[in-house]
Amino acid sequence: MEVNSLREPKMADKVAAVLRRMIVVGEITEGTMLPPESELMERFGVSRPTLREAFRVLESESLIHVERGVRGGARVQRPRRQTLARYAGLILEYEGVTLKDVYDARITIETPLVIALATKGDPKVIAELEEIVDRESQLEPGAVAVLQLTDFHAAIARLSENRTLQMINEMLHHVIETGNRSLQPTVGTHAELALRRSARTHRMLLDHIKGGEAEKAGALWSRHLHKAEEFLFTGVELSTVVDLLAK
Repeated sequence: MEVNSLREPKMADKVAAVLRRMIVVGEITEGTMLPPESELMERFGVSRPTLREAFRVLESESLIHVERGVRGGARVQRPRRQTLARYAGLILEYEGVTLKDVYDARITIETPLVIALATKGDPKVIAELEEIVDRESQLEPGAVAVLQLTDFHAAIARLSENRTLQMINEMLHHVIETGNRSLQPTVGTHAELALRRSARTHRMLLDHIKGGEAEKAGALWSRHLHKAEEFLFTGVELSTVVDLLAK
């Protein structure tokens, strides 16, 4: 067995780890071009293949973008939440996670978030939710309306102070949005009723938040999400995330 076949990737991981930390803590800022390969090879004491393997690791994590050509190189970019969401979606698919499991997770995450928003009663949060609710009152049934209704849910997480829960919710948001678009009727009487019901509930929740009625806000939102889940999954054949995203 060739020992070198193990040494090179391990060294590449070490180089990637050093550069990763420098990027994450801000020592190398977004948009900066990393030094030329020759300079980095000398600094780390590694070969060109090892350095390029380290670049591939960082590029797979969306921390750098390697630009080809004479004036190319590795340009630093900030970590993207979309990357996290994409990988989370792949894992959900691979693990055979059910759609109900994802929607149940949303209930578990969003209910405490609306309670927290109602408890704090931040005027800026209320103003932003008010804008969304006003837009919803003008919607007509259709695919666009289904997508725009998810804006309110996304705002609940985005406006909360718990950034970890924000990111977890964003991880699930792509699946939820795709599910709503695929499973919820967009035209007809049922679509119109669902649209009006959701918009009305969003307005009621906003009123509870404005009034500081945290317990009522949590109870209303939990009921709403459970009913929405029942409405979506009635008569639906899809059962897993992979069934949905593979369509």
